[in-house]
Amino acid sequence: MVNWGEWVEQKILEAMRRGEFDHLPGKGQPLRLEENPYLEPGLAIAYHLLRQNDARPGWIEADLAIRRGIEQARQDLRRTIQWRQETLRDLEGKSDPRSRREREWVEAEWERALRSFARRIAELNEQISLYNLKVPIYWLQRFKFDLREELCALGVPEGEIKGLEGPVPSTGNFPR
Repeated sequence: MVNWGEWVEQKILEAMRRGEFDHLPGKGQPLRLEENPYLEPGLAIAYHLLRQNDARPGWIEADLAIRRGIEQARQDLRRTIQWRQETLRDLEGKSDPRSRREREWVEAEWERALRSFARRIAELNEQISLYNLKVPIYWLQRFKFDLREELCALGVPEGEIKGLEGPVPSTGNFPR
């Protein structure tokens, strides 16, 4: 049986050895990849104008905002996790009233950070719902973030996740 891929490759290499590609127009020039032959003419002009003005379609901007949002939320919680671990390690073995109050304060701040992260995930999921309505091709849609998966991936113990899975209290303009 003939392997067509190898046969085509062999024919191309033979043509290259004979110099049949040496005098092609545009040889040595960069490829012009900004033109998409599959776009409708009207869309090609629109995308050309967007590119020339360093602009992006709204759905791409929305996707970038979602990506930045989740990365910032993860980074903030990672910092809080590290702060909590370091502070509790420093308080380890201390039982004086001041240390107990500080430990309680650290745990209260940790709970606040977890609730804040859960709110941010809910807000990002709302943004994803809007993004999925805007995106022109269905397979570019995004899945919503799963709070449990996000927290587990950041190393939050299972016991601390359980209380966050119900409705998240809202603040500001975020709908309940």
